[in-house]
Amino acid sequence: MAIIFLLKLTVCWGFFALLYTLVLHRETFFRANRIYLLGSALAGALIAMPGDWLFGLPNEASAGQIVLPVISVGLEYVETTARQSNWVDYLWILYGMGATVALFRLFWGLTKIFRMRIDGTASALTDGCILVTSTAVNVPFSFFKWIFVPSGGSDRRSEACSNSDAMLAHERAHALGWHSADVILMELLCVAFWFHPLAHWYRRSLRTIHEYLADAEASEQTDKKQYGLMLIRQAHPGLSLAFVNHFFQSPLKQRLIMLTRHSSPALQAWKYSLVLPVFILAIMVARQSSAQAQQEKTRQTGNSFELYEIDRLPEYPGGEKALSRFLTENIEYPAGARRDSVEGIVAVKFVIDDTGTVTGIENVTTNARPDLVEETIRVVGMMPKWTPARKDDKPVKVIFTLPVRFKLE
Repeated sequence: MAIIFLLKLTVCWGFFALLYTLVLHRETFFRANRIYLLGSALAGALIAMPGDWLFGLPNEASAGQIVLPVISVGLEYVETTARQSNWVDYLWILYGMGATVALFRLFWGLTKIFRMRIDGTASALTDGCILVTSTAVNVPFSFFKWIFVPSGGSDRRSEACSNSDAMLAHERAHALGWHSADVILMELLCVAFWFHPLAHWYRRSLRTIHEYLADAEASEQTDKKQYGLMLIRQAHPGLSLAFVNHFFQSPLKQRLIMLTRHSSPALQAWKYSLVLPVFILAIMVARQSSAQAQQEKTRQTGNSFELYEIDRLPEYPGGEKALSRFLTENIEYPAGARRDSVEGIVAVKFVIDDTGTVTGIENVTTNARPDLVEETIRVVGMMPKWTPARKDDKPVKVIFTLPVRFKLE
């Protein structure tokens, strides 16, 4: 399920990113582009979410369900296999390590900002912003309503202060536009999807739009040419803090191009009408995947009969004792679950079709550990053919629910 979600997410984000790169990013409708980037990032994640809540697809055909006795699986059955490595565990460990590093980076940046706020000298501005002057600041930046500026003492700080009006206007545009809220949202997105290149593309693209917006507002208070020359003179790496809006934000070349570009004609706004067909296309791709899964379920469970309509229930070869023996001999207690001392019950639903074949296996437990679910599904899929259920002397399909208890003993 996680793989399907990531595939859907990649397709949706890919469609949105392609439209932005090919059609929208050169336009000077910066506010519209900001809304587009934020909206498409969130929309892609919502469209890709598992389940059919977005599409309202019909539920599978109702059918009688037979609940088998709970099968207990303990260490007495798996001592020789419990030490085997589970590659899924390693993937989750790798993901957790990456997310932890990304989250640490977020908290480290926030800690640095709050420390500068505490140590700096603050003064209120008329528009509600707080101007913080600190010797720890090398280049001006903003974080929500806090605007940090150097307090002087070095050539670089003195040079920055010489253009303080334009820089202050730039950072005020960031603060009053609540750009930091976008930045935090994108950082959280990159924590959750640290491995996904399109998540980082969204973060870069949105921060670039923030700079375009701030440059446009700040340049209105001075000559655009002089403002551009100031950007070139002041361009330097400086101190780079995460999660803030720097005045000297890269890419400088794109900022200068957009600063000197004539405003896009109002008629160019028609391009945003392309968002709707791309959005519909993304939904159709996700819906197609869900519809295929639903059709498979319908194919497997369609024309099933209620229990009271069945003349004879399906039967496992050898009966319930043979079924219990098959499961306990074949289910291997996952190494990760054993290491973490995890116990619990996994319930899976499956169909015994009119040939006696086990089909349509799916988990129906809401909070079971993934490796326990995967192991249960794996072994249920290994079952031999059953004797199918019969109605009017004809074989029919029936749904089963099988609970498996994983218990360390």
